[in-house]
Amino acid sequence: MTLGSKVIAALERLGRVLRSVLLADALGEDISITQAQILLQCYLQPGRLYSVTELAEELDLTQPTISDSVTSLQRKGLLQKLQREDDRRAVAVVLTAKGRATAHRLWQRQVRRFEKVLSHLSANQEVQLLHLLLQTIAAAYAEGVLRSARTCLTCRFLRRLSTEHRERQPAYFCSFLEIPLDIPDLRILCPDHEPREEERVN
Repeated sequence: MTLGSKVIAALERLGRVLRSVLLADALGEDISITQAQILLQCYLQPGRLYSVTELAEELDLTQPTISDSVTSLQRKGLLQKLQREDDRRAVAVVLTAKGRATAHRLWQRQVRRFEKVLSHLSANQEVQLLHLLLQTIAAAYAEGVLRSARTCLTCRFLRRLSTEHRERQPAYFCSFLEIPLDIPDLRILCPDHEPREEERVN
């Protein structure tokens, strides 16, 4: 097995574990894993109003699959649909109070479970792991493997700073927020994200 194959196998194994534990937590809440993913996506982006199409793109699932799950979540009182103020013809998906509480429980279980896993790494190793994962996400998006990647490393507002004296200065600068960013400050899901022109998926 090549080094690349080993990396892919390791990522697949971790992905399988994450999906398995989320499935178990979702069943405990009487929802499907797709419904849990929708709740978490909305929960982790509280300022964003998602359409069904946008959710399908973010979660890399088909629009009919997302539409069916959204309808089910509506019946369970976890989601509601609202007209978007910027486009009265469009509908936005919004968590209800019950939906936020459910998503919070799901997310906290995930965090607590994997905080124990990450506690086996040093602080520096954890920072390096975050950076490598974000770089991998950016590369997957650039290659068209991911349809959406709202991370700092794929955003046109991000600038990489000089490598000189790196131990005394941040690694990046956000020209939208006009603030320096160390690696732990980089966002996984940014509401202000705009893809670089050369990385836009056609």
